[in-house]
Amino acid sequence: MNLTLATFARPAALVSIVGFALLWSANAESDVATIDGQWTMTAVTETFSVKDWSEPCGPRPVSGTLIPGGQVTVTTDHGELSVSGEARAVRTNGCLDAMPTLVPWSHTRDTRSWRTRCVTPPNDPRHAIVNTAFFLAPGDDSISIAETGRYAFMIDGARCVADVTRAASLSRGTVVRPLPTLETQLPPPQPADKLSGIAPHTCDVSGPAARLEVSPSRKLLRAGESFAFRAVVVDGHGCPTNTPIAWAIGPVTFSDGGPSGVRPLINGSGRVTLPVADFGDATFDVLATAADRTARASVRVTSLADFQAMLAESGLDPNGESGEVSVTDLATTTIGVSAARLGDGVRRRLWFVAVIGTLSVALGGVALVASGRARRARKLEKAAAERHAERVRDYERQKREAEEQHAAQLRAHRESVAIAQQQAFAAAERSRLGSNTVDAPRLAAARGKICPTCGERFDGASTFCGKDGSQLVPLN
Repeated sequence: MNLTLATFARPAALVSIVGFALLWSANAESDVATIDGQWTMTAVTETFSVKDWSEPCGPRPVSGTLIPGGQVTVTTDHGELSVSGEARAVRTNGCLDAMPTLVPWSHTRDTRSWRTRCVTPPNDPRHAIVNTAFFLAPGDDSISIAETGRYAFMIDGARCVADVTRAASLSRGTVVRPLPTLETQLPPPQPADKLSGIAPHTCDVSGPAARLEVSPSRKLLRAGESFAFRAVVVDGHGCPTNTPIAWAIGPVTFSDGGPSGVRPLINGSGRVTLPVADFGDATFDVLATAADRTARASVRVTSLADFQAMLAESGLDPNGESGEVSVTDLATTTIGVSAARLGDGVRRRLWFVAVIGTLSVALGGVALVASGRARRARKLEKAAAERHAERVRDYERQKREAEEQHAAQLRAHRESVAIAQQQAFAAAERSRLGSNTVDAPRLAAARGKICPTCGERFDGASTFCGKDGSQLVPLN
């Protein structure tokens, strides 16, 4: 009996699943079908931002109107929308730019958004990359269109680069109010040597990972809601690569500053699921990591009652999403490749390091030269001081010898003067006494003594000179 029931249960379950899928598909088609009908479209405005332009490039791009507004007819075709009016028709799987050589390159869509990237072929000397997005608002009563692009080419050695932003909106009513501008992420500017007749890669073989893109960069969610973020790693030409991406949830912050016992969940494909209870008015980041680099998308959670008011203040689209993409450059190099693709930030840092290194080497060289010159100056100064000291010592020695020689000559002179005076005095005494012989003691007492240094005479009882302390000698 059990085997029989199981045997019938499997086909029944399969039929139920198939029937549910068909019913869901039919409902989805019916939801899309409600878009068909007459709509009012605003004019498609375009705003140019010229990055590099000179005389050989021709007239500068002028901002204005690309497609005039008016009544249009919106029809669905295999999940795509076609908007046709008096001026021209546009589709969600194409771009607004009508350049003949600009063709769709990649296209993605979900239930309420369509994104297309258009590029020029390899044989077109005009290098152009355009990103177009259509967003269907909740309630199916308005559609917003945003397009951004970059045009770059070379003429007679002149580099011509300009960016463009286009925007429009559709409404079922007669009065159309422009919706917030939704911009998609532009690829980084191509180097000047890649702008002359070289179009984007065909993506048959992807190159090294260059950028990690996460969209949307901001998202407003209701408590208990689930949403799938999208991430892709592309090479320098925007071609998808097979680089694995890891997802994680950053720290959760609540407006009241209190903790919460629950946290949002995220699976391996980037789908975030919020708790239903005890998780209102919170903010956190969704982290996508590839090649050791992380791109962040910010999430704000609000209650169902406050969603519309928060949406009006946030500046997001009707789905609560930002049209911008969070981009992180992946600085990668490939062994054997002569030119490594580096992000602009990394390139600037390398230039900064190179300049600082060059200045450091130059300053080091100047310091070495100055240090060598200072050492030589100190040696010369020391040698000059030694020579001067030697000359001073020679001068002092010569002066001392001269003074000693002068003193000796002076003493000899004074001694000779004293002797001469003694002899003259003795002769005078002999003449006065009238005798050739004189009593020696008497003569000595009469003569007295004399200082051999200063020549001062003293009586016979004195022994030393009272002026300089020299020992006196008798006049005889």
